[in-house]
Formats: sequence, structure tokens, C-alpha cells
Amino acid sequence: MTALAPDAWPPAAPIATERLLLRPAEARDRAAFVVLYSSPEVGTYIGGARPREELDRAMPEVPGRRPGAFVVERDGTMIGLVTTLDRPDAEQREAELGYLFLPEAWGQGYAFEACAAALGWLTEALPGTSALLRTRADNAPSMRLAAKLGFTEVERYEAYGAEQWLGLRTP
Repeated sequence: MTALAPDAWPPAAPIATERLLLRPAEARDRAAFVVLYSSPEVGTYIGGARPREELDRAMPEVPGRRPGAFVVERDGTMIGLVTTLDRPDAEQREAELGYLFLPEAWGQGYAFEACAAALGWLTEALPGTSALLRTRADNAPSMRLAAKLGFTEVERYEAYGAEQWLGLRTP
């Protein structure tokens, strides 16, 4: 895989879908990041929520600001986060898709819409790059999303006290 071109991030314009806007994080998103990472519902499958006070102290002014990390916005408000790159360099053979959404955004198709758009960006920014997705095997909504996005199972393994699922999506 080639490295991410310097002009590929941030995108020249936000990515617009039918209902959402994907864009780099801004300072105005900080409060939503704190709510997201302190939510017990969001924390269910990712090792638990973090204490709000701890997050408030430790969270940078502009959280989530890194290549391939998109704030998902609906009607001017952050409802989630989609990440596509863990290391945007030539050593990265696959990109890993990650996503977190506020509970009030669940069940409305936003995760599929945002992840599909982010994967589209990835395909353009790093042609030929495969994508990985990891989730707990008992996370039924994430398993359905993985299938809908075209991920196929590579392996299952034990980690964090539960069975994990690893899927691959090739371009």
C-alpha cells in the first residue's frame, strides 16, 4: 500500500451523504466526544465507559483530529465518529474501520451511511487498500453492519473476556 498523499487529508470538502456530513473534528465537537466516550451504552462493547470527569480533564481541545477520522454530523450536530486509518503510512497493509455513535442515533441507518461514505473516501485516497473491521461476536447490530458493508469473516478469537470477530473487505 502506498502512503496517504499529503493532500488527501483532510478532504478538500466534507463528505456529504443523503442525511449526513463527514468532516474532520473541530473544537465545537469536544462536548459530544465526552458524551460519546462516557456513555454506558456506547461502552458496552468497547470495554466500558470512561468517567465523564476524567474525560473532561484529559480530552484535548480538538479531539479525534487525525487522518482518516471523521466526525459524523446530522443537522449541524455530531452524532458519531468513523475512523478508517490507524497508521497512514506505507507499512499499513490494511486500514481498520471503526465507528461509534451516540445511542440516540442508533437504529436509523446512520452507521451504514457514514461507514460506506468513509470507505468510499478510503478507496479514493488509498486505491487497492483492504479494510478490516473488528467487533465482539455477540454485538448483533455490528455483525449485521459488517455484512451489509461487504466484510467477510477472517477469524474469531478471544480477547477482552469475549469472542471477537475479524472481517475483511477487499476493494
